[in-house]
Amino acid sequence: MTVMELSNKQRNALLDWWNTMETAKPVIRRLMSLITEFRVRPETSHADGMILFYRAASEVSYGYAGLRGCIRALSNEYSEALQMNMTMCHSFAEKFSVDTKVLFERVAAQITDPSSMILIQRIRNTLRENDFMLNQIKLKALIFLVGITGIHYRIK
Repeated sequence: MTVMELSNKQRNALLDWWNTMETAKPVIRRLMSLITEFRVRPETSHADGMILFYRAASEVSYGYAGLRGCIRALSNEYSEALQMNMTMCHSFAEKFSVDTKVLFERVAAQITDPSSMILIQRIRNTLRENDFMLNQIKLKALIFLVGITGIHYRIK
């Protein structure tokens, strides 16, 4: 496998993207820990939609792992079109994050236990933090991609 040549500016942009993904890891770990606690509590485990909610959150976690794997797309082993597709795979984590929030609110609406309400608020806060990190990752990826392709990508 040969690696594409990068200028110092491109290398720094890639490192910035990577470091942002590393910064996000504790956020997704904390989110999954809170969600697991929420899922197994007797006061909350019965809620309709809990399994779908947990599955969507798991996909966000898997999406973070996939983000890190997307860096591999930067080798000459792949065509340029496939490289762009692979490096944009962060959109999967974003889409599942939206699903997670929608399903969470459906589940949370069924819960009335006071101690669970505290956990619900902690999950909401961590979901917001996750959104921020996903946006930062997308921004860093786009900065890098513009640097290596010269093509300007639209942020949704």
